[in-house]
Amino acid sequence: MEEKITSRYIHSLQATFHQIENRGICIDKEALENAKIYVNTEIQRNLSICSQQWGCHVYVGAENAYKKGQVDFENQVNINSSSGEKTLLKKLKDLGYKVPAISKKNEETGEYEAKYSTGELTLQKMLVTNQFNFVGGDPGIRAVLQIRELTKLRSSYLICRLYLSPRREILYLTHYNAAGTLTGRRSSKKHTFGYGNNAQNFPKHGKLSKIFRRCLISRPGCIFLMVDQKGAEEWPVSALAENLQALAEMQAGVNRHIRRAARIFNVSEGSRTETEWKDSLEYYLGKKTGHANNYGMQAPRMSDSLAKDGYSIPPLSCKTLLDKLNSLEPQIRGVFHEYIKREINKSRVLITPFGRERQFLGLRPNDNNYKLFNEAYSYIPQSVVGDNNGFAVQLLETTLPPENRAIVQENHDSIVQDIPAKAVIIWEYLQRTVRAYDRTIKFYNGIEINIPVEAELGYNFANTFKIKDISYESVVQALKKCNELREKELNEKRTQEEHQKLMDLASSL
Repeated sequence: MEEKITSRYIHSLQATFHQIENRGICIDKEALENAKIYVNTEIQRNLSICSQQWGCHVYVGAENAYKKGQVDFENQVNINSSSGEKTLLKKLKDLGYKVPAISKKNEETGEYEAKYSTGELTLQKMLVTNQFNFVGGDPGIRAVLQIRELTKLRSSYLICRLYLSPRREILYLTHYNAAGTLTGRRSSKKHTFGYGNNAQNFPKHGKLSKIFRRCLISRPGCIFLMVDQKGAEEWPVSALAENLQALAEMQAGVNRHIRRAARIFNVSEGSRTETEWKDSLEYYLGKKTGHANNYGMQAPRMSDSLAKDGYSIPPLSCKTLLDKLNSLEPQIRGVFHEYIKREINKSRVLITPFGRERQFLGLRPNDNNYKLFNEAYSYIPQSVVGDNNGFAVQLLETTLPPENRAIVQENHDSIVQDIPAKAVIIWEYLQRTVRAYDRTIKFYNGIEINIPVEAELGYNFANTFKIKDISYESVVQALKKCNELREKELNEKRTQEEHQKLMDLASSL
């Protein structure tokens, strides 16, 4: 049966997501309480760093400010304040910091205006320029960035309202909108009755991400089966660029990020292991340059994007990287981007292989139209991957009996199912999921792709193990590793509890 985007399909998909969002993800209450304690402690520790370095009272939240008449009332700063005399921006300037102005486009005039702020990009730029020659960046600026990340984690996830189910399960709920984005991908936010929050943007990288992801646990006797589209948007981009070599490499399982990095920096692919490559700066820059080039990102914006990740790469160096990659993969600009421009100029409409349409109005004569074209470049790849996910979700949720439906999270190019922790059952669900994603996607130029999937298992969102080759043997191996890790963690917890009991007993004598 041909799968196309219709209003009937969208309505049906929304009903499906209504069932998924009410299913929820289980929360480990003890892990959540420990996470809150850790985050609150870290916020206070970083506030102390700022206070000591700047010689003033640094705080978050009006309730923590000195009141009028108290000592040092005038010598304090609220990190999150954007107005008044006690703002972080004013304090930084008073202390002698050079605060860079960030250019932003005025949507009404179309002109770029330089504005001063203490947003993340400004602080990252100040950090990587090594203010006052501190090794590793200014401690105060680093502390502010850490506080911002911690407070966001706390407000968005750790203190959100949780739902107590009739089965006495503590659940994180969300609300999915099947037509929540211009590309057709789902969006999510707080549940209709105020429970949970966005379930598609759980923090994923770094130490802080694991703090919350450990709290997301499978139901008793179950395990998470996590499946995502391997390579995702690289497939439709390569098809639209008519880059047959790239498609052949991905079909053969070649890591395109490693190959791209090796070619850009003239390093032999075989000179490092895959793990060494993934830990290298070349790999990071190769991956970022590839993404930027795919969607027409200009050098200044790429430089800002890298600064947000803590890397100070000037626009000129970013332009060199983009030019080098474009010489290695000329099909991106020469074929893919040119096709998009032709369609926009001809009809102002783009149509995906699944029949999803979007109009692009506002094309200006005698203008480079960067913003419009950048949105257009990303439209088809993002939409194809999102709809491929939607079709898979719909198929899984409508072909299984209600009691066996198990999807608890959707994230644009991936899904998570909470299923019984038995190898035979996992294998059955995995095969069914692989089939749900198995579809041929044909583009306007006749090129056909089939986006493969990869999978992993875990009893929580933080600790997972890959199912290496989508085989039953790999399922057994991954499940064994999950069970071993869980047993190890339980033993450590028992040891800590016994130690605490002994300490309590000793203190009572």
